[in-house]
Amino acid sequence: MEKELEEIGNRLQLIRKELKLQQKEMASALEISNATLSEIESGHTRPQFSVIYNLTKKYNVNIYYLLHGRGVMFMPEDIDLTARTEISGENAEFLQEFFHYFKASPLVRLTMMSVFKRFMLEKKKLIDKDIRNEKAKNTARK
Repeated sequence: MEKELEEIGNRLQLIRKELKLQQKEMASALEISNATLSEIESGHTRPQFSVIYNLTKKYNVNIYYLLHGRGVMFMPEDIDLTARTEISGENAEFLQEFFHYFKASPLVRLTMMSVFKRFMLEKKKLIDKDIRNEKAKNTARK
């Protein structure tokens, strides 16, 4: 049994206990069998993407905590999405998740700043043009 799988299993079990759920309840919510959840918790099976996805969507579990044991167990729900009026549906959900990780993770901030800096250097004129066009549209609406 891999040490990494054992640690993930232990953290999943801690999450389940923190939520005060029996294996049967959590397995049902994650759309897997009790046996599969037991195998994951015991470190014999790697959780599939669908399990991880359902953990984050249904229980607000911090993926980074589950996989690496760092950070908080659950993601905070207090993120204000000020752009919600302009961005809707799937993009709004993604943007909220992005803001959470940007706020919570130095690794994400450093990586995104690096990517944004490179993008700005390569596309500054295009971005400035886009900003001018957006301002013109907003002025025309008023």
